[in-house]
Amino acid sequence: MRFLVVTHFISILWFYNIGLTNHCVAPNASTNDILSVNSILSCKLGLNENYLKTENSSHTSSLLKVKGYPEHLIYNRVPKAAGTTLRYLFRQQAEKRRYTILNKNIYVPFLLPFNVQQEVVSEFEDAKLPVIYERHMYFINFDVFQKPQPVYINVIRDPLQQVISSYYYSRSTCIDERRCYFNTTFVNETLNECVERRSASECIDASHGVSPVIPFFCGNEAACEQNKTYALEKAKQNIIDYYTVVGIVEELYNFLFVLEHLLPKYFANVRLLYISNGMKKENVRLNRSSDRNLSKTSQILLRAALANEYDLYEFIKTVFTSNFIKFYELWRLYDFKI
Repeated sequence: MRFLVVTHFISILWFYNIGLTNHCVAPNASTNDILSVNSILSCKLGLNENYLKTENSSHTSSLLKVKGYPEHLIYNRVPKAAGTTLRYLFRQQAEKRRYTILNKNIYVPFLLPFNVQQEVVSEFEDAKLPVIYERHMYFINFDVFQKPQPVYINVIRDPLQQVISSYYYSRSTCIDERRCYFNTTFVNETLNECVERRSASECIDASHGVSPVIPFFCGNEAACEQNKTYALEKAKQNIIDYYTVVGIVEELYNFLFVLEHLLPKYFANVRLLYISNGMKKENVRLNRSSDRNLSKTSQILLRAALANEYDLYEFIKTVFTSNFIKFYELWRLYDFKI
């Protein structure tokens, strides 16, 4: 439904701009080209500087290109944010598109010591290219190791929904698989009970089995887990500087649209695979506890405790929506294979 709404909105933009008479020549873009999408749009639509220089222009314009060495791609997946679905799609794509995929089933730790970061960097040197490396891990800056930056992608989810999913998933794996990464004193406690008995801030902590999100974009510095203000700003800057695209689970189809057109070597026709499998997941975990209905009070308290996470989520959502609209508009106007 949201996709249809966006499509309708873009149709309005199309008819508004259809009378423009600018003459542009589409570049001959191969799948390896790093594109200057803004320049194409500006030429084709006759858009002035005000169209591209919005309030968030430093964010949106900087993200409309592939960032990093295109033969190396990292998906440092945030837990409980469509990871199972995307891993399934990427593995299927690897067979069709003939690229290497390094799937790491290491769940914790997310914070990697320097020597482990070095090991991750070294794995790219031994892999057959092109390659996707996926793992639950915080952002690694390859500049530190004097190696080419990879292309970074990721997806996040509404923070409250991510907390609920993470909270009950950690309990499910602890009970069913004997993999416990939190204080098991609270294993049978619902999220509502946790908020009622303690503080909301404590209930969204790793000690209660909830995965942090902001450090996945901030990095492996101690401050990324200890200083919330620093971590938030650093995460935003890293997204601007190093991430080619960060999508949101609530608009996963649109995220795949951007991947498909921006990185066709890896993701050509990935939307068809997504749809043809009925938005299939490789496995669906049924949590032991079905009591996920949070009280209004618990929701208010948890949202307040997740203020920084919502700040980052809205930042990513704004940037992604802007970029998606530009990509879709370009696709409509140019029939241009990005």
